[in-house]
Amino acid sequence: MRLFLASSELGNHANRLRRLVGSNRRVLVVRNARDYRKEDYAANVLGDKMALFAQAGFDPQVLDLKLFFGRPEELEGYLEQYDPGTIYCLGGNPFYLNAAMRMSGLDKIIHRALFNDAIVYAGESAGTMVAAKNLAPYIRGEDRMPEVTKELYGKKAPLDALGLIDFYPVCHAYREDHAEKTDIYRRNIANYGGKAVLLDDSDVIIVDGRKSEVLRG
Repeated sequence: MRLFLASSELGNHANRLRRLVGSNRRVLVVRNARDYRKEDYAANVLGDKMALFAQAGFDPQVLDLKLFFGRPEELEGYLEQYDPGTIYCLGGNPFYLNAAMRMSGLDKIIHRALFNDAIVYAGESAGTMVAAKNLAPYIRGEDRMPEVTKELYGKKAPLDALGLIDFYPVCHAYREDHAEKTDIYRRNIANYGGKAVLLDDSDVIIVDGRKSEVLRG
């Protein structure tokens, strides 16, 4: 299994993602963690992310999972045709992303592809958080909770996530504007009986087979 889990974008370690991926530089960029945003904002951010990947030596293509809700076979066919080396999930709201993965079948596709060592799963912020077993420790007392997905998707977001790692990443942990959120996450994770791994925006978690490491700075 190969994972590249960042707090923000590619951190300071785009070279490690290139090494992890190898020769297949096609990246499917999953946008759905930003579905709660207005379209013009989401489009502008997405354009910046695509430019970032291109500058880092990748060939990115956007994937909107809403187009495949209830159609997992079509999504699998789409991925087989495009043959990405990496599936990269953007940051935003992890509950939207998790719900979109479940409703499109991307969660099962990712598990099979990782088992066969066919892809790297990568993400930033929300895309990193959904790699954990469960999103319950990321629930906060505000309006961006599992219930908000029902208005847009018609279903409440599940809490069971991808379960690719046995710890809980806390992204943007050392930013002053995230200090309160970091404290909440750390308490929630401890109460849940989990292990928190704090990430600065320059940090990434790398999993390559049985080896796991946090690259700092």
